[in-house]
Parts: sequence; C-alpha cells; structure tokens
Amino acid sequence: MIPFRLTQAQFRDRYARSLDKRAKPAIALLREHLALPVKPEVTAAEVKIFVGDEDPYEPSIWMYYVGKDNKVDNADSSLFAGRSLELPFGFAALEQFNERFFTDEKFGGLVIVAEVLRSWFTEMWWKAGGWSYATPTALVVADGYGGDKIVALTESFGT
Repeated sequence: MIPFRLTQAQFRDRYARSLDKRAKPAIALLREHLALPVKPEVTAAEVKIFVGDEDPYEPSIWMYYVGKDNKVDNADSSLFAGRSLELPFGFAALEQFNERFFTDEKFGGLVIVAEVLRSWFTEMWWKAGGWSYATPTALVVADGYGGDKIVALTESFGT
C-alpha cells in the first residue's frame, strides 16, 4: 500500500509506472481485439475510461460499438451495433494506493488518474496498430474527470 505522502507529480509518476508494467499484455490484448471482425452496421466506436472513483478505486475501460440501429443481445459475442464490452487489462494488479489519493478532492487524484489513463491507453492503442482501425473510434473519460476532451484514436474518426 502506497501511503498518502506523495506529491501530485510523484503520484502521477508512480501511477504511470504501475500502468506501464501492464503495457506488453495491454498491447497484445488490443492487437487481438483490433483483429476481430466488426459487423457492417457499426458506424463508430467509443472507448470510455472509468477512473474507479469508488472503493477499490480500480479503473476499467469499456468499448462501445454504435450504429443506426443498436441492438441488445447478450448471447451474441460479435462486434455489432449496440455491443459493449470491458477490455480486460488486469487493473487489479496495479499498485495499491491509500484511498486518500482518490478521495481527497484538494489533492485531485482522480483527475490525475484520468489524465494518466487517457495518455497510457492512447499510447497502447496506437502501438497495437489502432490508428488504422477501420471503425472510427474516439476515447473519452467518464464522469467528467477528464474534462470534455475527446481523443481521436483512429485516422478515420471525424471524417
């Protein structure tokens, strides 16, 4: 457990180093995911980061596929319009930080986590070859922790 004694810069660096230990498996996971066929009715995808603002303060990253006629079908494992899935990055293995890093609003740990996760995921996506992914894809951070910043993950986003 990392005690609540780090500065914001130290916390940022330590959290980033903890994520970087997951880089190789994350890139492999994303390469595998990017190789999956996407149904033709899918017009775009959105990756959403949830910073983990409740105990156990573990982030999660979800991918949502959208189209004109979204459907809900828990039995269909294909990538269809309406499909959402968590990308299993194994964030439970991240270093454990004192909860005050996440609950002390003055410290702003959740905003720091949002920024670090956004940068980390973007780098992993692009290293996995995601810039050329055929489905236009953007990245956002949920619940306002990352501001309203939208990151274009693919060359085709916005065209």
